Amino acid sequence: MTDAELNQRLLTNVIAFKHLQRERGLLTHWGRPGLDAFALPGHPAEAHFQQAYFADAGALEAGLPALADFYQSQGVTAWRVAVTPGQEAGAPVLEAAGYRPDNRLPGMGLALADVPDAPPRLALDTPDTQDVLVDLNIRVWGKWDDILTVWKRPPRLPVHTLVAREQGVPLACGFSLDVDDTAGVYMVVTAPEGRGRGLASEVMKGLLCGARARGMAASVLQATEEGRGVYRRLGYRELGDLENWVFRVP
Repeated sequence: MTDAELNQRLLTNVIAFKHLQRERGLLTHWGRPGLDAFALPGHPAEAHFQQAYFADAGALEAGLPALADFYQSQGVTAWRVAVTPGQEAGAPVLEAAGYRPDNRLPGMGLALADVPDAPPRLALDTPDTQDVLVDLNIRVWGKWDDILTVWKRPPRLPVHTLVAREQGVPLACGFSLDVDDTAGVYMVVTAPEGRGRGLASEVMKGLLCGARARGMAASVLQATEEGRGVYRRLGYRELGDLENWVFRVP
């Protein structure tokens, strides 16, 4: 499976994840062929919560005026457009329209057929709700309670969640979202007192084993700098950086 194929799967999965947030009442969405934009009106000045994606530079250039109208109609004063690997032609379009580079997120992926099956050494919980995962993420990040608690709302999320516990205490967690034959991995965190013991790796092994069992062909994710090494050791390869370009209303 090529990097380009995995990158396309990552983009498709991330957009599906955003739509899942929208369905929970958190985000608003605007779209046209080749362009999807998501807004979080409750945090209008925080650009990292306002995210747009495009399929090609032509669709981006044609849609930029309407994109700006959408965000400003939501009261948003700063938003970002992601330039994914292979879509670098979008960068000069954004620069010409007044956007500026903001940050980069490493994209990673693997074809499950290329990586040996390595079941987790720990017994992992498969909770019926996202409550433990949400609470652990809030504890680790120390913010964004209003954004994360949306995942506790019924009905049950169509995701596959795993939690690592010691003596009943949740110390690491994460979930995967299946889109077509690809499992996207999200919200992997470890409590401070559980770090350095490989608990996130065990959760990831469990998520990959579960993806195999469900017939998935690939797994994709967006890594943090802290997590990049963990994912490499599990067989993920780097696909290039997703570069965000930000526009701020004067």
